Amino acid sequence: MTLFPQTPAFSSSSILRRDQWLIRLRWFAIIGLLMGVALLQGISLGPPISIKWISITGALMILLNTSYVLYASGKRQFGMTSLVILLNLQMVVDLLLLTFLVYLTGGVESPLIFFYVFHIILASIIFQGGFSYYYSILVIFLFSALILFEQTNLVNHICFFQEIDLATDTRFVVGIWCIFVTTMVVSAYLAQDVTDRHRRVREKLEAANKKLQEINDTKTTFFRFASHEMKAPVATIQSTLMVIQDILGDDVDTRARDMLQRAIGRTSNIIQMLKDLADLTYGNLQEKQAFTKVDLNVLLTELLADTLPNAERKKLILTYNAPKRACEFDGDPSALRKVFSNLVSNAIRYTPEGGTIEVSLKYMSTFYEISVSDTGAGIPQSEQINIFKEFYRTPTAKKEVSEGTGLGLSIALRMVELHGGTIELTSIEGKGSCFTVQLPIGVGL
Repeated sequence: MTLFPQTPAFSSSSILRRDQWLIRLRWFAIIGLLMGVALLQGISLGPPISIKWISITGALMILLNTSYVLYASGKRQFGMTSLVILLNLQMVVDLLLLTFLVYLTGGVESPLIFFYVFHIILASIIFQGGFSYYYSILVIFLFSALILFEQTNLVNHICFFQEIDLATDTRFVVGIWCIFVTTMVVSAYLAQDVTDRHRRVREKLEAANKKLQEINDTKTTFFRFASHEMKAPVATIQSTLMVIQDILGDDVDTRARDMLQRAIGRTSNIIQMLKDLADLTYGNLQEKQAFTKVDLNVLLTELLADTLPNAERKKLILTYNAPKRACEFDGDPSALRKVFSNLVSNAIRYTPEGGTIEVSLKYMSTFYEISVSDTGAGIPQSEQINIFKEFYRTPTAKKEVSEGTGLGLSIALRMVELHGGTIELTSIEGKGSCFTVQLPIGVGL
């Protein structure tokens, strides 16, 4: 069972647990100090005045730690600021007392100077950020001040090891050995406790991530199944409505004909939405994508040939610029076609009659750059940050074209990123937009 607080988050509850942990550690330090006093008295090592003040310091630590316990265990609500102040106050007082103990045991000759390291380690564990650096500066200041005071005779130097041959005196060797063992054991405990804590946190995060992945896979499977199963009956309804429309012809009442036309339009929207929902799950499942060699030049040429009639109906000028060579890329041809089809169809949809749409493919040695630019209304700067979010449509887009799910660009972004690429937008309101896709050469899943 570890003494270290379990919660890694920097919150009021976790800070309180850190405070309680520090108090428990201080009890062990006090016990060690009192045992050290008993040992020094037993082997008659050190000046009696130093032993006396070390004992008084131990008693003071007991009183302070008891007050810390009573304050921390009180039934009160602690704010973050008060808890941080309390912890820092305890740490600073501990360093002042340790400096006093170092002075009592010989100053620069004292073996207790190694215990400063524990406080630096504790500061790095308890506090986030650069607190350990602040405490290292405080330690350097305190120890340097002690040396300066002794060297300038502001305080008298205490020769703790009077007339002792340090190398052969058993008392000194035993004392140094005890301090060395304590230093090693405490350092190992702190290091191991931190390692165990991070291991437990990592295991919890991995378990939570695995559970979330399972839930996400279940949701993805449901989306695919639902969209597939719903698309067939909706398509059947649409076909039935179109047959009814053909049978009735122009002899039907105008209101009935309009209702049929709206119903057919609605079913078309539903079918498109189901397709978008299926595409939205692209890459969600831990399955290998169908990556093969794709000639981007051929893919874009065929795509533009299919969309040219739609552009001509709006009297748009559709141009394509590409190198006169094969542009091979490792990717999913179906996904790539959907990406560029979405960009081109959006350009056709939102560019007014007589406008221009330019599609270009460039080979840039390490990546391919495909851009689709238009002379449409453009996208305001304030709305560009949301343009790739799911279900988002700009107010201008909603006004010009009522149909649409707002999923097209988010799907395109997802598919491009799964190919290791990027997609960016540059747009000036009133002048048009340009979507640029970069696909790194040699990168595939």
